[in-house]
Amino acid sequence: MIPVGLKVGGHAIRFLRTLYKGKAKIGSASKKAASFAAKKGHAKTSQFITGVSQKTHKGTKWAKRTIKKYPKSSAAIGGAVGWDLIDRD
Repeated sequence: MIPVGLKVGGHAIRFLRTLYKGKAKIGSASKKAASFAAKKGHAKTSQFITGVSQKTHKGTKWAKRTIKKYPKSSAAIGGAVGWDLIDRD
C-alpha cells in the first residue's frame, strides 16, 4: 500500500505539469492575439492583451511556488475542486 503522503505529493506534481502546459498555451495564444490586434491597428488592445498575459504569467509562477511549498495542501484543494465538479448535488 502506498503511503498517503507519497500519493498526495504525486498528485501535486501532476498538477504542476498540467499548470506548466496550460501556461505555455496561454502565452503562445496571447502573443498571437496581441500581434494580430497590432497588425489590424488596435494598439491599445494589443497592449492590454500583453499586460494581461504578463499578469497571468506572474500568477502562474506564484501558483507554482505555492504548490511546491505546500504539496499536500494543494493536492487537497485540487481534490476538493475536482469533487465539487463531479458532485451533482
